[in-house]
Amino acid sequence: MSNQRFIALDGIHNFRDFGGWSTKGGGVVKTGLLFRSGHLSRSSADDLERIGALGITALADLRQPSEREREPNALPDTPPATIFETAHGGHMEAPHLAFLRQGNLSVESVQAYMRSAYERIPMEPHHQHIFTQVFAQLRKGEPVLIHCAAGKDRTGILAALILTALGVDHDQVVNDYMLTNTAVDIDALLPSIAKRISAQTGQDVAPEALRPMLGVETMFLETAFEVMGPLDAYIETVLGVSDADRQALRDTLILAP
Repeated sequence: MSNQRFIALDGIHNFRDFGGWSTKGGGVVKTGLLFRSGHLSRSSADDLERIGALGITALADLRQPSEREREPNALPDTPPATIFETAHGGHMEAPHLAFLRQGNLSVESVQAYMRSAYERIPMEPHHQHIFTQVFAQLRKGEPVLIHCAAGKDRTGILAALILTALGVDHDQVVNDYMLTNTAVDIDALLPSIAKRISAQTGQDVAPEALRPMLGVETMFLETAFEVMGPLDAYIETVLGVSDADRQALRDTLILAP
């Protein structure tokens, strides 16, 4: 992991700065303000010190309550002043765990599930609500961390919307999303995660079947884009981010050419 966007931590996967991308207007998204990661429940003392030094003032936890209860975040001594959390959303447990309990998993069935998840996530009211809250927070120009469980799916969709709203072109938005496959050593994680999932679901889960669930594929994000329709319209009509709001975001988060 030599990419300067990545912040290597002991117990947190996929922690990175998703600023630094160029915009269509010739500017560059500021670094040091937009962070994304997996959950923080296994943070080491050194991790918490490093996170604290980033000056993060707001944290958006996209996990549902059952996930937060099972793996509560560890936070720095001075935690973010603002924490956004999703409502229940109607799921008794995380949908991916409910799917995995069905058994008879294959790479193909897991890929199909992931595509269905990307169709569902951006259309669920509890996700839309927290997306809207994060967009409002970003106008303050203070460091924000967004995360879910692995920091790639729910987080990836929100990060893609933020970069799109800032005027980053589609290819770079996808590039940011795909960095999960570089930031995370999927081969090293597969055996331990398969063992944990097997214990949680009561199913004998083959590590290789989980590969599409641990990494990201371009078609997953493109599926979310398709279900959202024109992203400018989704950002404005669904999330309530007006043209004036977007200009305020750009004024705050973009270094002019």
